[in-house]
Amino acid sequence: MNAKFTGFVSEVKFMLVLATVCALLLLITRAGVGSRADLSVAAIIAAGQICALEMPEEPAAAVAAFNQYFTLRNRGRIQLWQRNAKADVWLCQARGAGMWAEIALMFAYDRTHRRIIGMRVLEQNETAGLGDRIGEDTFFEQFDDMEAASGVEMKAIRIRANQFDAVSGATITSRAVETIINRALRQLDQVVSVGQASAEVRP
Repeated sequence: MNAKFTGFVSEVKFMLVLATVCALLLLITRAGVGSRADLSVAAIIAAGQICALEMPEEPAAAVAAFNQYFTLRNRGRIQLWQRNAKADVWLCQARGAGMWAEIALMFAYDRTHRRIIGMRVLEQNETAGLGDRIGEDTFFEQFDDMEAASGVEMKAIRIRANQFDAVSGATITSRAVETIINRALRQLDQVVSVGQASAEVRP
């Protein structure tokens, strides 16, 4: 009896150690992915479409062109780039949980007019025929020149200029897009505030 109990305790300890190691590996992996500030060619082309900029399709040329137009200001799961020629235009690439997997999207924001210039979904693995329709033109075109001073809001009936229609039958996925964009906008405000404070301190 005592030997069985000791064996059981040993097995529980082993399982707890194994679970802890797995959790740590997962956190390290997610942190590594989230800290990257690299862009795929597809993301660079999406940035060009949103900001009406010509972007080459060859990877090295695409990265070089992107770096001429934008300067990285924030790394992590929310990556922010400032437009070199227009300091109040920011490009945001952000990730968040969807219904089944992460959704990655990109949008450009004009801080002067407090409007989203445009948005594209870069990665998603949502339900075919439902949630995956966030990648269609009819969904993301709603964000063209959208007022977003107080964030964006998903609504069944749009009344205000910062509201968008959910994909029919995919409320959770549409809500995820709302959450990702609003989180990125809050992060952008923080980055800009810190940058302004740093500039004011300089002699």
